[in-house]
Amino acid sequence: MSLRHPLTALSLATFAAGSLLVTPLSVASAAPEGEALLPPHQAPPPPPMPHPRGTELSFTVSDEAQATADTLIIHLSAKAENATPSSAQQQLNQRVNAAMKLLNAQSAIKSTADNYMVGEEYGPHNKHSWVAQQSLTLSSQDREQLLAMTEKLQQLGLSIESMQWTLNPQLRETLEQQARLGALKKLRQQAEEDAAALGLSLIRLERVHIGGQGPINPLEPRPPMLMMAEMRSAATPPSSTAEVQTIRVTIHAQALLADKLEKNTPPTP
Repeated sequence: MSLRHPLTALSLATFAAGSLLVTPLSVASAAPEGEALLPPHQAPPPPPMPHPRGTELSFTVSDEAQATADTLIIHLSAKAENATPSSAQQQLNQRVNAAMKLLNAQSAIKSTADNYMVGEEYGPHNKHSWVAQQSLTLSSQDREQLLAMTEKLQQLGLSIESMQWTLNPQLRETLEQQARLGALKKLRQQAEEDAAALGLSLIRLERVHIGGQGPINPLEPRPPMLMMAEMRSAATPPSSTAEVQTIRVTIHAQALLADKLEKNTPPTP
């Protein structure tokens, strides 16, 4: 009988007695040569996370769609002045009711009665009076009919506060879709051109955000004060010419770029 490891005197004595206790090899004895030994309770550190390859590019593209405004909006004001608040309100209500009666007979004109206000005004020599005032908003795609109706309302004592042109919701939605699709078509082309200018190649587009939808250079909602005074006292019907409105859609995106030699190599996750 031959043994690989020498036995101590204690081991021989125990063997002679018929019971030999063999202990397992320690972790240190089982570790490969050249590697650091760790206590059994300590786990090795995780491997370092790989660094992502590539260059991130943030850029913006936009596109526009134009159409002539097709809806005219006119803001009017009805006003009554009297010595008592109830008298001023009664006079104002009669004027507004007469105006709404005319407007309700016009199916092509959309009308709403808006803000209602009653207050006391003071003039020279401590004179004061009660003023009741209410605003009306009219809109229509029939320009001639709306302007003719506005003339009748002026004859009832209403005054024009402002006029502006806009787009009806269906036309606006169509223009926004055209501008959005145009911007999306420019998206990849712009990313590739920017990458080439940097001496890189486009890998893919990331985090595309569509925003900035709406008209640019909108018309002023109110005319100058001098024009407002002339419109209030005008005996002839007002006039207004529709203008071209532009809808712009802007897209913000992020692209992943890499060296040209690495274009076909997927980036390290």
